[in-house]
Amino acid sequence: MIMVKRVRDKYEAELRELERSERSAQEKQQELRKRQGDMEAELLRLQALLRQREQEMQDVTESRDKLSEERRSLAEVIRQEFAERLVQTEEDNRRMKTEVAEVRARLRLEVERVSREKEEELAEVHQRVKSAILKKEETVNNLRKQHEAAVKRADHLEALLEQQRKQLLGK
Repeated sequence: MIMVKRVRDKYEAELRELERSERSAQEKQQELRKRQGDMEAELLRLQALLRQREQEMQDVTESRDKLSEERRSLAEVIRQEFAERLVQTEEDNRRMKTEVAEVRARLRLEVERVSREKEEELAEVHQRVKSAILKKEETVNNLRKQHEAAVKRADHLEALLEQQRKQLLGK
């Protein structure tokens, strides 16, 4: 009875440790999800900035079209300034698109890394839980076999005792 209690206490302690480990893994997962949310918010901010730049480019393009109508009467200097401004805007737009593409690639890699780490942690916890369950089942089977052997021995001893009692009474 004491041995069963010890075994039960041992496995309850292991179960508590596994539950603590699982909570720790869940906390890590929540932290990673928060980080992912922060990164997604940054991506949204950069996408909004890109849309703003694209709107600015559209506005600049509309300005260019208006200036194209007036350029027949404008001096070459004004046309050159406009061309320089257009080139700078296009360079800025290309730079922003490149930056957004780089941020997207970094975020995608980070999300993949975080997902991989999460999956590895969950697989490790699953394996430990599975191992603990197998150990528990093995111990329960051993205890069951010991109990069956003890019951057989007790039955045998009771039969011997009964036989001896009959022999003593028969004399």
